[in-house]
Amino acid sequence: MALVWKESRGIAPDSVADKLDDAMLKWMSELTDTLKIWIDKGSTMTDGELILARTNMGALVESWLKFFYCVFYEDYMKNPLTKKNKKGKIITVEPNNMKFDDLKNFSKGILWNDDKDPLYVWVDKIQHYRNAVHAFNYRDIGTAEEFVSDMEEFYKFVNHILDHLPPIEDFLPCYPAGYVTNIYFD
Repeated sequence: MALVWKESRGIAPDSVADKLDDAMLKWMSELTDTLKIWIDKGSTMTDGELILARTNMGALVESWLKFFYCVFYEDYMKNPLTKKNKKGKIITVEPNNMKFDDLKNFSKGILWNDDKDPLYVWVDKIQHYRNAVHAFNYRDIGTAEEFVSDMEEFYKFVNHILDHLPPIEDFLPCYPAGYVTNIYFD
């Protein structure tokens, strides 16, 4: 679906199409396909493979959140995340430049109710596991079995994002060349 949104120019506002033109949505699609490596390995993953699997999933969760706010860019800009820069000036943080923590917390009241919401708790866990890629010091990465279980939650997370998007497919004259549905999300 992210690749379908890449074809939104003329349907979505230009500001949204501009954001999505700059986004590496093809990487999102390829990283989603790469999850099959970890699914196939299942409980036989080494710790190194589990770290890479967690990094893979964490990158996708972060990307889906950025994608969501880029699709809703005009709404986002009505009440954006702001921060002070090094000179103390307040700046608007573009959704494609938001950090994982900012995305997760900004989504309270939008994609989940609060930090007790099960989806928030899951995203928070995925963020912490993803950070295990900085592997010099010990970090909890869960188990291979938990990763496989998290795939089910990832599926729910992506569907939650998709359920909140406008139905662009209703306005496309045809799907983009090379479009194939991901068998894991049908």
